[in-house]
Amino acid sequence: MKIKNIECYHNSDINIMEFKDIKNSTINDVSKIFTKNKTDVLVITKEKKPYYILTSSDIIDALVAHFDNIPLSDYIERCPKSLITVSEEETVFEAYRLMRSYKIHHLIVIDEDVYFKKIINFYDFASYLTEMALKDEMTGLYNKRFFEFIIDRYKSEDMEIGIIFLDLDNFKRINDTYGHLFGDEVIKKVANVIKQSIRDIDYAFRFGGDEFVIMIFADSNVLSKVAKRIVNKIHNASIKNNIKLECSLGFAHRPTDSEDLEKVLKIADKRMYENKKAVKS
Repeated sequence: MKIKNIECYHNSDINIMEFKDIKNSTINDVSKIFTKNKTDVLVITKEKKPYYILTSSDIIDALVAHFDNIPLSDYIERCPKSLITVSEEETVFEAYRLMRSYKIHHLIVIDEDVYFKKIINFYDFASYLTEMALKDEMTGLYNKRFFEFIIDRYKSEDMEIGIIFLDLDNFKRINDTYGHLFGDEVIKKVANVIKQSIRDIDYAFRFGGDEFVIMIFADSNVLSKVAKRIVNKIHNASIKNNIKLECSLGFAHRPTDSEDLEKVLKIADKRMYENKKAVKS
């Protein structure tokens, strides 16, 4: 993934100011900017290009060194820094390598014209890597590992939960006929159908291949409607080469089918395979 595609959750903690607007401000004045705006980082630019970076730690060190009343321009001359930047077209892992190599917690991202774009905070990598560990890279749906975590999270909760198991019926033939790249596009299409059919509070998982699981926090009537909606959208999905998608689906509900969430999973899975068997016969 390129850096321009990574979401920087901590950019609200960053201020950007032009050098000409702040060069005569004292370190004490700058410290007030940090306090007032509750910022951790101040990026100083010259004509929108990165020039210098100040962190809250820099400000504390400057105040301890009794630099309170010197202008920022003088401070920069006394405390020069090698400004480490990275192109937004570089990979996320290159940014990570730079931060580790230079032992910095904030990395400035620039565009092709060397203009400031954003800052990557080291904690953004934690968010990114966590998301990678929990999500299927191709579809953006959650993966099986996270499904197991969510089941553990909710199996002792006293709430209505519906589980849908879904499997494409003709996916192997599509792969064999049109190739795996086309098959990947089909999987992405199905994943988008599922995303559009559920709410933000619900979960959708890709188990691998053409298998999907959806968790719905609703009563059995809503669960049934969502399941039918997904089936209809998949059957009516617009796929090039005029391919008709078919799927087998099974669903079950807690407490309607069982009070035990793990039994509900097994019932939904069994119903899906019974549906698939019926289609083949």
